[in-house]
Amino acid sequence: MLGGLIISVLGFGLLCLKDWGFEWMGTWWLWVLVLIPIPLWALIGRRHGISAGADWFAMKKGYVDTYELTEVKVEGASGGLAWTLELADKKGTEMSVDAADAQANSKLWDLVYNGILHSVQQGSAKTNPKALDKLRLR
Repeated sequence: MLGGLIISVLGFGLLCLKDWGFEWMGTWWLWVLVLIPIPLWALIGRRHGISAGADWFAMKKGYVDTYELTEVKVEGASGGLAWTLELADKKGTEMSVDAADAQANSKLWDLVYNGILHSVQQGSAKTNPKALDKLRLR
């Protein structure tokens, strides 16, 4: 949403500079061009619907308790960058997410990774070799 607001402000400024004033404001369709980035950016930002807290990781489908994981798997191309993170917790909730989507926000990923690391090293979360390698859980 902030990105859309910034684009709208820049558009407003450019139109004011183009006309050397505020004459453009009387044309309704120019307002549409200036304001459309705000809701558009908000919709794009909610596409993945990923969030995290101190001990949970959520998507639109539900959430898992990252400090009580029972299974952590990585699936995908062995040498490639595209891989999927699969998580399951003690409640039986399972979640699958593209790793790139989870890692796009470094603060969110830090919360999720700390929970995964705790569950694997202190808990009894089962992993596969790819998870140990890609997530550096050893």
